[in-house]
Amino acid sequence: MNIYRVRLCTDVMKRIKRILSEDFVDFAEHTSAHGIPRAYVSEGLRRGLWLLLFLCCLCAFGYQAYLIILRFLRNDIIVGVEIRFEEIRFPAVTVCNINPYKNSLARQTSSIKSALESFESAIDRTAGNEPREKSVAREKRSAGVPPLRPAHVYCRKNQDHYSVDPEGDEQCLCLSFPNEEIYWNCAPEKEYHIQFCPNDTFASATPSLCYCQNQYCIEVENQVKITGRWPLSLSLKECGNSTNCMCVLPHSSDASMTSSSYCARISKWQYTLCNGCDWWGRCTRSFGLSGEEECVCDGDSHTQCFAVESAARHSDDHGDADTKKHIRVRRGKMRIYEKILSQYEGILAVYSMCRCTDKHGCVAIKEKQVTNTSAACLCFYNKKNDQLWPCYEQTQWQERKCSRCNSFGDCHFADNPTNAIYDCFCALPIRMCVRIDPPEGNVTDLSERIVKFWDIQPTTTLSPVQKKKVDREKAYGYTGVKDPIALKAKAKENIIFAVDQLTEDEKWAISYNKSEFITKCSFNGVECNVDDDFEAYLDPSFGACFTYVGTRHANKSNDRAGPAYGLRLEAFVNISEYLPTTEAAGVRLTVHSLLEQPFPDTLGHSAPTGFISSFGIRLKSMTRLPAPFGDCIREGKDDDFIFVDKQYNTEGCQRSCIQKHLATRCGCGDPRYPPFRSTKNCPVDDPVKRECLQNEVQYAMRHSKKIGCKCKQPCSQDVYSVSYSASRWPAVPGDQSGCPSGMPPHHCLMYKREQGAMIEVYFEQLNYESLLESEAYGWPNLLSDFGGQLGLWMGVSVITIMEVCILIFDIILTIFGVTTGRKRSYSATKKTMSSAFRYSMTKR
Repeated sequence: MNIYRVRLCTDVMKRIKRILSEDFVDFAEHTSAHGIPRAYVSEGLRRGLWLLLFLCCLCAFGYQAYLIILRFLRNDIIVGVEIRFEEIRFPAVTVCNINPYKNSLARQTSSIKSALESFESAIDRTAGNEPREKSVAREKRSAGVPPLRPAHVYCRKNQDHYSVDPEGDEQCLCLSFPNEEIYWNCAPEKEYHIQFCPNDTFASATPSLCYCQNQYCIEVENQVKITGRWPLSLSLKECGNSTNCMCVLPHSSDASMTSSSYCARISKWQYTLCNGCDWWGRCTRSFGLSGEEECVCDGDSHTQCFAVESAARHSDDHGDADTKKHIRVRRGKMRIYEKILSQYEGILAVYSMCRCTDKHGCVAIKEKQVTNTSAACLCFYNKKNDQLWPCYEQTQWQERKCSRCNSFGDCHFADNPTNAIYDCFCALPIRMCVRIDPPEGNVTDLSERIVKFWDIQPTTTLSPVQKKKVDREKAYGYTGVKDPIALKAKAKENIIFAVDQLTEDEKWAISYNKSEFITKCSFNGVECNVDDDFEAYLDPSFGACFTYVGTRHANKSNDRAGPAYGLRLEAFVNISEYLPTTEAAGVRLTVHSLLEQPFPDTLGHSAPTGFISSFGIRLKSMTRLPAPFGDCIREGKDDDFIFVDKQYNTEGCQRSCIQKHLATRCGCGDPRYPPFRSTKNCPVDDPVKRECLQNEVQYAMRHSKKIGCKCKQPCSQDVYSVSYSASRWPAVPGDQSGCPSGMPPHHCLMYKREQGAMIEVYFEQLNYESLLESEAYGWPNLLSDFGGQLGLWMGVSVITIMEVCILIFDIILTIFGVTTGRKRSYSATKKTMSSAFRYSMTKR
């Protein structure tokens, strides 16, 4: 039985071997591939050579196939460029004033004012001059004028007096010192009225404006005392209807003068700059910042301008203090100054040793000296910031009754002390009072009720206010910087930080509005509506910017190419309101897609005043391939994209990535970018946060991949290339639109050249360039090259491939016994007619 099974297995194996041999012989004789039949019918050395040749060709094909596959896996692309003549939609155009905020309004906010004053002081130090605030205060002291200024604050009424309260609902005007946070004599602004200062306020009768309440007046802020330049003089006269007038008249009557004097209501005169003042003081008004001479002009006519010069203030109103009796207070009662010293803040009158000169007034000497205290002067001591200033001789102080005092020791100076109930001690030159103990018990010297500074001298530790000032100066970053250009760059950054602390309404309040900035506009030769066709947004670097979007529901496209058929607008920049940090006058312009966020700080172009700036644009429509062929992204916006309402682009992605990194490392963001999610931006006066921002921004710029920044190009994008040209504008006098009423044509020409700019944005050609990425080597190319290489090296075609497939199929069937009963018409050793013929020929 076992022998039978062995024989059966042997017969099956022989049959399979025979059938496989027949299949290979059949393939070798009938295949369409070159070389295999030759090797089969040949014998000996000839067969070996044919086999060697076949193997060499097979290796060459394998190498070429490897190169073809590598090329296919590279996913190469080609860029097809096509010029298309189709209707083009006009892009969005964003225009901004190079000056971000109005100088006069910006200085009313404490954060911006502090940044600007610190910058101006740094500029003065760089120029080798004394810091501005110190020099101004010194000039005022040397002139004998109290260094006072009006302060506009919010306040709240407490019983019978007003106290400063940021959350108060009343707008008040208080007395204060420059750059200090000390306020007294606060009253609602409606109780004050503006008038020219009466002659009994200052000895000089030169014109100046004052805030007045009852019989007391204080000069308005930013006042310029002026006098007529020879041969002119200025005088104040009373006109009809109980109004004041200012008159300009020559020192002596001269026949060549067209008029002996010129008078106008005081409210109509404007102090400004002029050019070309003649011998008689008549000038041509300059409407910008380029004037070389001071002048006053009648605001109604714009033609009557006269030369003036700044005049120093003088005052000799020091007053005399009467000799007062001194009463000792009872020791069992807590003194007023003891209560004030126990508080966080308050104001006291204290004895201090002083050094007094006619030029600089009295300056406190904080160190204790062995001398008679009766010869010492009296100073104001601010508990909050440990400041000992201002100081006056004892004869300039007076014990009085005040109508109201607050808990900080500050009292209101009463002109009529009849009904006043509080004991106070007042410095007469500045009418500032502080509360003291009433004279009770035994009569004694006044020094018993007024403390000596060296008895309460504070430690060397900085007070919170002083520390805040030191930190703020450090945060501004002006220390060690001497180059004015670098200082201005730093000051611009500080203003951005300072403005970021304001609310949206406060930012808009100090910015330019549409109708003020864009005075005229046309598109495609048709007048456009500034209010409807422009959208406003706040840019951190340029303030209020305006984007031309046209009527969204209309087809905003050009009929023709050229400047006349694009966007044309006239802008009024108002350079008289420029900040000191603004270095150029003009307009900042950006051309971009409608849904993209404009970036005028990095992708903008500047247009100067006094020129027509022509911006010719060309459109490039780019279509990129995504992975694996390209590196673009179809939808790049995610929750970390800070420009939530705008389309994805690489610049916005980079800023979003940096802002996210700053929020993570510093706990706050950079105000030059929108906030990251709910994280707030860093404050302007925090040196630690500012230093962290500076270091982390530099790190993020150098190591963008380490912080996870992957900003890919969008797959579909419209790119606008811009070419610029300019010409002088206006060319000649004539068009007086946009100028103040009554201005002469030649003045209007100068006015527009200094204050205005004309902008033209247009398509240079009504076609666009389409850049389309496509696959450079795809499956069709791969199959074609494979077939070519197989045909070249192996003589293989599609038929040959099918023959190989059939051979493999037959082998599988044979192995699995499907062909056990298949009959063959010839044996494995029998050759066909053609092969037998070739075999017999080789034998001869």
